[in-house]
Amino acid sequence: MIQYSNVRETGLSKAQVSVIAESLASQLGFGPGDNISDLIRRMGGQVLVEDTLLTDPEQTGSLLVDAPDHFRVIVPSHTSMERDRFTIAHELGHYVLHYLWQRARDPNYPERVIAFRQGSHRLEWEANWFAAAFLMPADTFRQSFGNQQGNISAVADEFSVSISAASVRARGLALPA
Repeated sequence: MIQYSNVRETGLSKAQVSVIAESLASQLGFGPGDNISDLIRRMGGQVLVEDTLLTDPEQTGSLLVDAPDHFRVIVPSHTSMERDRFTIAHELGHYVLHYLWQRARDPNYPERVIAFRQGSHRLEWEANWFAAAFLMPADTFRQSFGNQQGNISAVADEFSVSISAASVRARGLALPA
């Protein structure tokens, strides 16, 4: 049986995580509404859908990394496309922050790691900060929010995220959500 180590938080600030996420999205040519599953495949990963409703209904996603260019993002089968999109970006955040960034800093960091939701702590906050900034870059989000006259449902549609995710992003950017 393959052994995986748990990922570790970076300690980066929300602003630093946002810069990393937005920069990566720009470098990869990823924009609002783009197909994130295709991006994961281009990066050497795969998105797998698993039926966890009966076995683990709280499971919202996980990441398994077998090597720097081979990783799996697992999403549950009982969630919406918009929710899955945020979950995939969240797991990408774990991959970028809690694997690639950590390995660049520490040559002894484990090659095989796992990340799965373990409550609400800093590790999850960092991945959420990453997902929000990656899917909804601040300047683009502010522009959309203005163009849509604050209609959070229309903004959510533009970014292909849930109304909840768009609302949290708007509040985080001090926009009246």
